[in-house]
Amino acid sequence: MGEVLIAIILTAIVGMLVFIWGIRKEQTLPETLTQQLMAKSRAVLIGKLRKQGEATFEEMGTWLDGLVVGPLWSSRRLKVRDPEKFLEALIPVLVEQGDIEEIRREGRRFYRLKNRK
Repeated sequence: MGEVLIAIILTAIVGMLVFIWGIRKEQTLPETLTQQLMAKSRAVLIGKLRKQGEATFEEMGTWLDGLVVGPLWSSRRLKVRDPEKFLEALIPVLVEQGDIEEIRREGRRFYRLKNRK
């Protein structure tokens, strides 16, 4: 009788801990999704620039259009729906970090990897 009661209490405690952990994960999900989208976008841009050398703002927008991220444990996803607006926020970060550089030529903006000369 005592063992059954202890098992029930321990199961309830474990259930509460899992529930609290899930609530915490759900609360931090928007920040996690934003970080994942920025990291994945950075990886896509750097990978394409390695292959292509340089690209315009418009070309980079087509690379990121429809990009989706999300954790395996949640059905919530974050998708790039307006690549131009997203790039306006992402490119200054990449330039500041020293990943890419902006070149103005013929009245247009081109971007290339910073270490590529």
